[in-house]
Amino acid sequence: MRGTMNYKRYRLCLAGLIVAALVLGIFFYMKTIRESDMPSDSILVENSRIVGDEMETWA
Repeated sequence: MRGTMNYKRYRLCLAGLIVAALVLGIFFYMKTIRESDMPSDSILVENSRIVGDEMETWA
């Protein structure tokens, strides 16, 4: 009886560690993405292409 209790406790702890690692990993990923990819101010993006000798620009 004691051996099965340890096995169940081991499985529960292992599952808890996996869930905790996933939650912390997602939190860390979202925090770093939010800090690195978001610009601090707005950026106007213009598209342009060169047609012949003139540059054509549109927003």
